[in-house]
Amino acid sequence: MSNSGIRQIVLFFLLVFLQVWLFNKIHLFGYATPLLYVYFIIKLPGEMNRNLVLILSALMGLCVDVFDYTLGLNMLACVLVGFMRYYFLKLFAPRDIFESYIPSFTTFGQALFLRYAGLTTLLFLIILFFTESLSLFDPLTLFFRITGSFILTMFLIFVFESINFGVSNKK
Repeated sequence: MSNSGIRQIVLFFLLVFLQVWLFNKIHLFGYATPLLYVYFIIKLPGEMNRNLVLILSALMGLCVDVFDYTLGLNMLACVLVGFMRYYFLKLFAPRDIFESYIPSFTTFGQALFLRYAGLTTLLFLIILFFTESLSLFDPLTLFFRITGSFILTMFLIFVFESINFGVSNKK
């Protein structure tokens, strides 16, 4: 197994652990909860088989669902984001990347990576919170939950990426 594969496995378990034991207990102002495990999907290698991305996304969502007792909500959001990831990469990946790459500040540049991560995170949060509420009965609360969670999650993604904790770009 390559060094990148081992780092992906470590990142997977670390993000599940942090989400379940730390981040799920944070509810800033009663609305904002950081959902950092989407970072795993964001950091999957660009050339990875799309079916494998969907399987890994489903596994990530399932692991969080098992610990949160949320009956597939996280899995649904992760799989849909894993599906859309290919199109987001086509939209944001620099055109001059021909070899395999892992999305990061160094391969995309800080601005492009944050746009890619932001769009992915926003889609994830919209799917998760709309599915969780199953209505638009209280749109203001839904808006505050999505916005607050988006800000916290993007802040943590920026921190993780800044300290280069994510998967290395080297093969």
